[in-house]
Amino acid sequence: MNTRKRATLYAAAAALAGGLAVVAPAQAATAAHPTAGPTVRQSTAVHPDGFEPGSVVTRGDCKVWMNTKKINGHWFAQGLVHSWNQGHCVMMLQRQHGGAWERITWYHFVRYNNQDHTGYYWDDRGYKARVCLQNIDWNDSTWHCSQGI
Repeated sequence: MNTRKRATLYAAAAALAGGLAVVAPAQAATAAHPTAGPTVRQSTAVHPDGFEPGSVVTRGDCKVWMNTKKINGHWFAQGLVHSWNQGHCVMMLQRQHGGAWERITWYHFVRYNNQDHTGYYWDDRGYKARVCLQNIDWNDSTWHCSQGI
């Protein structure tokens, strides 16, 4: 069984086991274009656990990354943030659809060796998602974002 099929089966099993909170744009309810080919992720490999290695951003004691999941034939992205030691970190998830990057989540603040994550947000054909980080201890005034996936 190839990696893509394993990842899809893993996502389906996880969805059945725990009921995922997924958020899709209004367009998600419409049918796919009849000439559209199979969905292909922009990253180099699909990981069975959903981890996207191209999305990792680390600054001091703060780290963010994304997971992706295919649910009911559509891709979704989740942002995760982790703080270790005395780190104070802020994370947000952004999405792009043919224009500027837009914030699609609340700001997630963690400190003192804690972690947090967003829900799963629509990241299918024509969309890109990225996770962004600020390290409060480093007085970051700008966001440090991953590549779009």
